Amino acid sequence: MLIEGAGAPATVLITEPFQGLVASGAVKLGAPGYHSLVIPHPIWGKEPEELRALASAIADQALSQLTRT
Repeated sequence: MLIEGAGAPATVLITEPFQGLVASGAVKLGAPGYHSLVIPHPIWGKEPEELRALASAIADQALSQLTRT
């Protein structure tokens, strides 16, 4: 949110267990419902092909979050 406040587009990439933490932090910072990109947990130990597939699956959503006004 600070990055966006400085004029640069930003989003948050998290794994599923951290959704509540991010939502709570957003509320505390005055931005309830702040957007994030959620991927399955854990990412540790995944092969490069699996990570590429995860990135590909969220690419359109990331682009949308980074280009909305």
